[in-house]
Amino acid sequence: MTELLDGTVEVRGDDPATPTALRTAAGWRRVERVATRWMVDTDWWRRPVRREYLRCLLSGGECCELYRDLDEGGWSWSRRYD
Repeated sequence: MTELLDGTVEVRGDDPATPTALRTAAGWRRVERVATRWMVDTDWWRRPVRREYLRCLLSGGECCELYRDLDEGGWSWSRRYD
């Protein structure tokens, strides 16, 4: 099952492109592994969307997806997997 998420997420990490921890409702969770990452660069004729998505495996076994806005630099939630 997939839960769509919305809103910004606070991240920690030495490299701004690869978080090592995420702040969840339950507190800070360590990113065990970035399972996959991909780029989205679309809608140049309207309002451009330039994002880098990451699917992360968190401590405790949770899997979530977040993205970084490549123009603004902020991180946001996308979805959570059961």
